[in-house]
Amino acid sequence: MDDIDAIYKGLAAKIQGADSEYIPRILSKLANLEQARILRALPDPDRGASAGRSLKVSDKFARKLNLGKDIVDKHIHELFEKGVIFPTKSGPQMARTYMQLHDSTLANPKFDESLGKEFFELWATVEGRPHKPVVEDLHPDSTSFRVVPKWKSIKDVPGVLPYEDMREILKSQELLVLIHCGCKRTFPDRECGIPDESCITVGRTAQYNLERGIGRKITYEQALEILEKYDQYHTLTLVINQRDVNQLICNCHWCCCGALRGAAKSRFIATVDAKDCRSCRICLERCQYGAAQLKYYPELDAERAYIDPELCRGCGDCITSCPGGVRKMKLVRPPEHIPATFRIY
Repeated sequence: MDDIDAIYKGLAAKIQGADSEYIPRILSKLANLEQARILRALPDPDRGASAGRSLKVSDKFARKLNLGKDIVDKHIHELFEKGVIFPTKSGPQMARTYMQLHDSTLANPKFDESLGKEFFELWATVEGRPHKPVVEDLHPDSTSFRVVPKWKSIKDVPGVLPYEDMREILKSQELLVLIHCGCKRTFPDRECGIPDESCITVGRTAQYNLERGIGRKITYEQALEILEKYDQYHTLTLVINQRDVNQLICNCHWCCCGALRGAAKSRFIATVDAKDCRSCRICLERCQYGAAQLKYYPELDAERAYIDPELCRGCGDCITSCPGGVRKMKLVRPPEHIPATFRIY
């Protein structure tokens, strides 16, 4: 890493990437040396409080860098579009963590040509490649995200809460913006074949992406259609592990999304009526956690479907895809299972 300017190593340390060989290289592709100097100087200590949540910096900030204010503003806007900096109450600030940098910088195709192929290869190395089926690489103690059951699988189950029914989650949002998924764009040769444009952002995150010039507004009906469309790709729906869905809704597959490995279980578990099971094995193909299995039932003298309760994440995919309709969801965890709040970055 000796060929990388020390300024990028310092910036990597600011976003929890001090020990990474790759984060400084990624930063060097996102920001030239002049822009790196701006990033190092943020936040602006001379910015007036009246500026509010914005990208504004003071004239004094530019003078300290020996740059014209117009040049600084231009650099800041480009870094904002790239996803390197965010507007805050204290003015423009760099991403808090390298994973926030990952999610924001990979979501904008506008800079693909200038960033180059190596940019994506570096991120793929950071994430860990190749990915393996989830059951082979579970991280049960990492619960940044939670699984949201497919709404059709729980529509007849008593006790469903608004923040675990996708219809209610989507209805509660004032703004829905569809963006490109950074995880999927990191692995262009992924096996799932899911289109890149697959993440639904909401709230301030949705507004942020519109201001950056990425993403497109969609309606409630369009959002439901998108979720229905991605069912054919065996995706799971993930949100940040808290009750208020206020950032994003992801459609994830094991081949390109590391978040699946540590996603918290929903409050539900799949069940199966073994005597009516056709042993078609569709559930085995659909289950990303290896919870859907076949086992021998002595009373039936045959192999039938079985659910491993330890592995089941309660996604409902096997329920909605079962041709025999012999599966149901069962509510097994209390409301307290889902944290009131959680900070992902």
